Amino acid sequence: MDPITVSMGLGLFAAGGGLGWWLTKTHESLDELGDGMILLQEAQASSSAMMGKRLDGLETSIQRLVAGLDGVRAAHPELDGTILAHEALQGEGEAIAALETLVAGIALDADHETTPLLASGPARLAVSLIEAIDNMDYLSAPDSRRVALIALESGRLSRARELLLQSHASVPGDDTTLRILEHTAILSGDIYERRKWLEERLALSPDNPELLRAHAHLLASMGDEDAHKDIMRLEALGVDTPADRSLLSGLRQRAGARSEALEAIESALEEDPSRSDDWCARGEILFALDEKGKALESVDKCLELDRQNGLAWAIRAKVLSESHGRSSEALKAAIHAVALDAGGTELVMLKSDLLEASGEQVKSDEALEKSLAKHSGDGHLRAAIASRRLLQGRHTEAWDVLNSTPEGVTHPDLHVVTGRMHLANADRLRDGTGDTDESLLVNALQSFESALEMDRESGIAWLGMARVQRLSGKLSQAAETLTRARRLLPDEDPSASAESALLCLDQGDLDGATQHIDAASIRGEGAIVSYVRGNIAANQGHLKAAKSYFDEAIETDPTHVRARLNRASIHMASGNAQDALDDANVLLELAPGLALAKLRRAEANMMLTNWEAAKDDLEVIIEDAPHHHHALTQLAACYISMDRPEKAEAPLNEALRLAPDHTDAWHQRGLLYLDWGREEAALNDFEAAVRCDGSHLDARLHIAAIHHEAKRFVEASGAWKGVLAIEPDHAVARRRKEECEMAIATM
Repeated sequence: MDPITVSMGLGLFAAGGGLGWWLTKTHESLDELGDGMILLQEAQASSSAMMGKRLDGLETSIQRLVAGLDGVRAAHPELDGTILAHEALQGEGEAIAALETLVAGIALDADHETTPLLASGPARLAVSLIEAIDNMDYLSAPDSRRVALIALESGRLSRARELLLQSHASVPGDDTTLRILEHTAILSGDIYERRKWLEERLALSPDNPELLRAHAHLLASMGDEDAHKDIMRLEALGVDTPADRSLLSGLRQRAGARSEALEAIESALEEDPSRSDDWCARGEILFALDEKGKALESVDKCLELDRQNGLAWAIRAKVLSESHGRSSEALKAAIHAVALDAGGTELVMLKSDLLEASGEQVKSDEALEKSLAKHSGDGHLRAAIASRRLLQGRHTEAWDVLNSTPEGVTHPDLHVVTGRMHLANADRLRDGTGDTDESLLVNALQSFESALEMDRESGIAWLGMARVQRLSGKLSQAAETLTRARRLLPDEDPSASAESALLCLDQGDLDGATQHIDAASIRGEGAIVSYVRGNIAANQGHLKAAKSYFDEAIETDPTHVRARLNRASIHMASGNAQDALDDANVLLELAPGLALAKLRRAEANMMLTNWEAAKDDLEVIIEDAPHHHHALTQLAACYISMDRPEKAEAPLNEALRLAPDHTDAWHQRGLLYLDWGREEAALNDFEAAVRCDGSHLDARLHIAAIHHEAKRFVEASGAWKGVLAIEPDHAVARRRKEECEMAIATM
């Protein structure tokens, strides 16, 4: 064989042997690997089985957890709401949806007055959402009610009312909404709105004893005679109680049938003398009948049976306050009544009056503040306290009481007092120019209109409106409004007659003013009556009598601004400059910013030749009121008297620019020009003064004198005749006229 072939064969044999070995080894390895794979698969199967069991167990646990969570969420839906609320407040969610979820669990029939609606945390979140959401129109009616309850619970009365009205508009006949609206009105102290919602509830359930009883008591508190209809209906239904019958007796009393009411109460007491409320009712009737001794006996009997009967304490306080020498006992009774929340605003004010009368002014003020803090939502009480502060001349404190009224609290009397405050400010800011601040009058008018929107039968609101109309120069409207006010105010109230007298004065009807103030005095004397009589006497030229009346007004009310201002003017007219100065200084202590008081003080100082002091006051007036033409004129007179005539012309020019018909400014500038030797300029100013006021004697004298000196005898003669027409006995004028006539005759 070829060596090469042999070599290749051997190589292939060798290679084939090696390959076979490798194949054998590989087969062995594969067998081992297969065994390993089998073992691995078996292990994996076992592990998978264990893992499956674990997963099954975990799934079961998760299912149990989800079920438990669903149960908790079903019982406490606010949890979802809490999560959503947090997201919404961070800008990451829908606020309306969060709020709906948060309040979903609130029961609409829940006792929202005593039981918290939500836990403190969710409640705070709900309030935050309420404040953050401007428009809640997308809330359903039930959710609007639920959110309203939360707002109500947090003291947000106005927002609660808004939401409830939204719900009411959507579902008008829902009693739950009406019930909560009524409660909201109670909280805000608005008895008129409460009546509205209560009557809507009654329309839905006309025979509901609870509603009938509540309606009867509400109407009785408002003095509405229809209250007896509710009691009669209760009687017809056979569900009336002794308390209802006592209320009916009280209604009969208020209707004027006091004898019938007394007879019914006394009959009841014969059957059961242990009823303390009936003893109290008897005392109330007897007090109204002016049988104060018997009334006191009755309420004392009531208090023997029930020391906590607040109404009995209230009646006792009123009886004793009208009994000579028993003010100390009256005060103790009033303290008891107020502590028991009895007697309402009348007793709070009586307690304050009794404390003040005993010299305890600080305690009197504290009593009012305490009552107001306790009953911050009582609009009637707040109005009474503000009115008291106004009458005391404590205007800033009166505004503080009004401005601190909680949101949502309203009452017609609050608007009335606000209107009176604006009128008082307008009165105080009258500066002697004859103008009244129109913006204050507009504000006053709006306040009285708001009061009348709530109560068309408010006589005091109509009276306030009449005064605004008078001060605005609408005298015929004022007369019509006064007629309405007079019909609505109590017969014993002199204010309408006093205002009618002031209206007559503005119309120049002194006889009418006298008749009206005579009618007012029949109803009771007071500062206003004396003040008006003083004005009438002053207009008649009876200065001594006028001063006497102003003295009476000031003695009755030391804070009466207009009476003291007018008395100062009387002092000036009588030449008593020091007395006028004293009055002006008192006024400026009462009201430091009162321009008219500064003007009176300046004029008094001018009469006393205290020119510098007068100038200082006049400059302050002008700085505050650059339009004050009278102060500008008086300032010029001061400069002339201080030998500084060069400074007088500018204020006179400004005064005449502002008020071209201001007689005194024309006359004063005429005197200035005359002093400077500018006779013709002076003559023109004196003639302008006469055109403004034909009775200005001094200006006519200067006109006549200037013509006479210039030998213009025809003109001088006519001017002297003008003087004599005003003062027929003027000797100089008569002599000079004769001289002119002689001169004319020789021409």
